[in-house]
Amino acid sequence: MRKLINFQKKYWFLVLISSLAFIVRIFKLNDLFYFTYDEEVPALIGRRLILWHHMPLIGGATPFGFHLGPYFYWFYAFLLLVSKLNPVIWGVAGAGISIITIILIFLLTKKVGGKKLATTAAIFWAFSYLANIYDRHLWALYWGTLVSLITVYSLTKIIEGKYKYIYLLAITLALAIHADLSNLVFFGLTIIAWVAYKLPLNRNTILAAFFVPLLITPLVVFDLRHDFANTKPIGIFLENNRDKNKPSFSAYRFIENSILFPRTFSRIVYTFGDNEAAKQYSYCKEFINEKFDYIPNIIIFISSIALIAYLYWSLKMQKNPLWILISLTTLIYYFGIQLYGTILNGDVLEHYITGLLPFFLMIAALIVSKLPRKLWVLALIIFMYSNLAKLSLAKNSQGLSYKKQAIEFVNSQVGNQSFSLESLSTCWRYSGYRYLFAVFGKEPVKSFVDPNFGYLYGTTAIASNHPDTVVVFVAHNFIAETEDFYKRHAVFKSHETSSAIFGSIEVIIMDNSLKWFDKNN
Repeated sequence: MRKLINFQKKYWFLVLISSLAFIVRIFKLNDLFYFTYDEEVPALIGRRLILWHHMPLIGGATPFGFHLGPYFYWFYAFLLLVSKLNPVIWGVAGAGISIITIILIFLLTKKVGGKKLATTAAIFWAFSYLANIYDRHLWALYWGTLVSLITVYSLTKIIEGKYKYIYLLAITLALAIHADLSNLVFFGLTIIAWVAYKLPLNRNTILAAFFVPLLITPLVVFDLRHDFANTKPIGIFLENNRDKNKPSFSAYRFIENSILFPRTFSRIVYTFGDNEAAKQYSYCKEFINEKFDYIPNIIIFISSIALIAYLYWSLKMQKNPLWILISLTTLIYYFGIQLYGTILNGDVLEHYITGLLPFFLMIAALIVSKLPRKLWVLALIIFMYSNLAKLSLAKNSQGLSYKKQAIEFVNSQVGNQSFSLESLSTCWRYSGYRYLFAVFGKEPVKSFVDPNFGYLYGTTAIASNHPDTVVVFVAHNFIAETEDFYKRHAVFKSHETSSAIFGSIEVIIMDNSLKWFDKNN
């Protein structure tokens, strides 16, 4: 306790920044909270664990067909237990974990650049709009920022001769690959650092390395109990994608994947565009392109020069391990993105390089901290004002608040009647409605996600046919919809008994007494 009090006295400004960072991350939390397919899967698995004590032995699925370990599902389930299944607890946890991110950024930069640099970097992460939006989203790729910082922090300590940090590094890496395979980047960084700095392969190294196979144990148990159901899909994936992912080269994809880095660098400093938070998370191509199109070309050019200059400076003129490790991490990400996106033709998203976000802000802080004191203070004020102003105007037209209101409306309209659940949307069809009804309303007897999630409903039975009442959630897009969307919407409206709009979500309650819905679906 005394050490904690002394730390607070010594680093009172860091405590203040961290506290403010937490506050701004829970600001309008229910309104901005994003809950869709990627959140509904662990939520349903966590609910099954809590209510029916079914312990999962596998975690999130990978693009290659196999699943990772269940550790993060267990963590998410624990949070749901605390919150009585309300998923907004994930936003609170994400905000809390971001404090660790800020502390690590401060400690890393203070050692190499003093308090001015450390303060700048901590303020940048605390108040960056994009960092704020992403820190509310406790999904698989959330962990990239924390993993990158712990990995680099541990490596700098090990390079200094403090070999006990090898256990922190090993546990972090062993867990990280069960969050998302993109975290394999940090295995590559560790291997390169070990060779470059001629770090010893002693008993502690070998012992720590055993954490990696140890944490695969639940997957082995699952495969032995289920006839290798988790490893067989790897062969199927390779067979089905033999022609699809043939190596090739496209100059256009090479350029696009290259400028992903300066684009993301500029967006973490300031996010141009409108204030619709849902677009920041979207996988829809239109919104991926839109958020990059908003960035002025001159900003992308300046960001490119800044990154290139930093790489040259750190690798050619620096001996400090921190700056070198940050450059190595950036280069590993770059070549990994080019391999996956340019050579193997994979779809590349900004989310895949979240591990670089704190490093980008540390680079920006390095530049800003070189300014004279008055200009430095002015730069911090401008940064904080612009990002906080954007946050104050942020909205999520499909946020948790609107979804709860929509569910309450359905409850008031259907009463004790049985109903089925349908969804209509081009980009947001799978928006977590089935889980949210289970928590905040009455469960539908049949829904559009039953083929995917039915096995997770526990003792809840699934009807074979749609009942007399069908409820459809229509998530209207921010751009013109497809012709098929408008046709289906018109059909739904023709059978409407009542409807209401919450944000961009329209709820249509339909009469299915003539069983037309079964015939049309």
